Amino acid sequence: MPPLVARQWQVLRGAPAAIGTLGRTQRLSGIPCASAWRSYAQQSTPDEKTLGHIVPLNSAILIPASIPNAQPAELIHFIRPVIRKRISKETFCVFLVTPAFAPWLLNDEVFLRKALLQAYSELWKGPSANNRYPDIHALCAVVDKLPVGRAFKFETTLGDEISRRTTEPPVAETGLEGIAYVTLPATASVSSTAPSSSEKGAIDFVLNEHTAGEQIISDSLRLPLANTIFQTGTPTTMTLTSWKSRGTTERLKLLSKTNVSHHGIRIAGRNQYVDQIIPTLSIPLVPLTVPRRVEGCMGNIIRRIVNSDGESVTASSELEGVVPRFFKSRGEPAQATSAWALVIPGSMAASMSARTTRLLAKVLDKSEKGVDKRDELWERLWRSDPPCWNMLVSKALAEGARLHRVLSGGGGWGKKAGLLSLDPVPASDALDQLNAHDLPSILSDPEDFASTLTPVIHDGDFIQFFTLPNSKIDVEANYQLDSLEKLTVLPKQNSWGWEFGTIPSTADSMPGGSWQHTTSTSRKVSVFENSFGALAEGGLTLTRRFPGKEGGSSPSVGTTMVDVPFSRFWAVEVADKANSIEHVANSYPEKDKET
Repeated sequence: MPPLVARQWQVLRGAPAAIGTLGRTQRLSGIPCASAWRSYAQQSTPDEKTLGHIVPLNSAILIPASIPNAQPAELIHFIRPVIRKRISKETFCVFLVTPAFAPWLLNDEVFLRKALLQAYSELWKGPSANNRYPDIHALCAVVDKLPVGRAFKFETTLGDEISRRTTEPPVAETGLEGIAYVTLPATASVSSTAPSSSEKGAIDFVLNEHTAGEQIISDSLRLPLANTIFQTGTPTTMTLTSWKSRGTTERLKLLSKTNVSHHGIRIAGRNQYVDQIIPTLSIPLVPLTVPRRVEGCMGNIIRRIVNSDGESVTASSELEGVVPRFFKSRGEPAQATSAWALVIPGSMAASMSARTTRLLAKVLDKSEKGVDKRDELWERLWRSDPPCWNMLVSKALAEGARLHRVLSGGGGWGKKAGLLSLDPVPASDALDQLNAHDLPSILSDPEDFASTLTPVIHDGDFIQFFTLPNSKIDVEANYQLDSLEKLTVLPKQNSWGWEFGTIPSTADSMPGGSWQHTTSTSRKVSVFENSFGALAEGGLTLTRRFPGKEGGSSPSVGTTMVDVPFSRFWAVEVADKANSIEHVANSYPEKDKET
């Protein structure tokens, strides 16, 4: 049997859409009973009787039909101005652009100044309520791609929409080029210190933040920036600017401009009427095994596991057998594939095993109940088309498990036979603390190298393997101009305000190969109002900070990387019914625009 089909597993392309996970409302006032990362995968839907109304973002995702013909003024036209009663509060504006538009950020006079003049145009119809012209701050960053904002189905409730995204693959597109903007309070801007490791630029979106004693407890999502070396001459591009607004002909005067590699954005607490955040996370993986107890490990290297018969076996042995079975069940030739390992604390092992058993039971016919067909059920699960999407991974992450890509395994001899290597990302900064002369000896032995990293798994933990089925993407998911028009969010429609996700790498793709880069003369712009987000070719990093142990001085941190292509994180803000519905409904006026 070949060791794991391929020593180095590769990213799959053309994978199907991800399955949405259910979210429970998250209160922002006071200390919540569970953090958002814990709540995004609950199986119960929000109680419609307790939910108020969605509070819309003053935002939009702008997708031009033709990139060669796109002009700054044509996209700026679709920026919706902040209404006068909120201008003094929403003084932080964020612009995310894709690489095709990165050159627009090199000169503030080309895009940024004009965009801010449009966003705050109501300001110059007279000073704000306190008779002052506020300073305006702007964050501009280049991201890989933008998602397509999608409205709720007509006359659906929020609970129904969450359930729909749980049972239907919601996304499969690889993203589009364009510009996204959102206006937020100044307090939404959070300085973020770049890590000491050589990590490329990123934006941290803080979902939930509160204090526990003297400790600040928060949950965040880190989105890596795009590589812009060929567009701007720098590895990543992100600037933070401050502007003085005044009631003169100049209107905006640049006060400061800073190139930053990391910055934070709070996506909660922007509006006094926002009382709840409903997040949802989808990760399109199917299981290959049940959880197995780890018996020997070091750093990110796993030596042995305990199999179903209670025997200690090499870590790669089960995976070496199951991967060929997976492809055979689907009628596909054995090939290099990607696998992920879910590292499960021992306290969660029983519940994860039970959930996996329930998933297998879904492909069991009624007439077969009571019959032991476990091996056959696995094969039915693997060859189901569309795949039997599930919440195993998202629920486990919400409860404290961690997801790691399997880098290599199998083969070797002696002490290295049957080892599995997991991606240690996010790695610790331990290597930064090492002297340069120590590195050669460390790198010569993978086991010694593993010992320098923060351990990703410990003896007594459990590990469960997953993969991404290599199915074809729905043709309609590769949005063309005509299909975008049908999806455009109308002013009265609700949409998921925040959306972040992962897409396959385009490093080997021909630049400018999409329909947006053709020589079309169309000047049409698809506008997805009340939506904001980005898609990254790298993984999303989810971080949870828990209160430290009693008497401890610092909180504990739990971090996991979600680098599964076509994963999605959504969040929507909801106003409690106790608040004034009129205030929420009138947060932003409807403004019809021709596209």
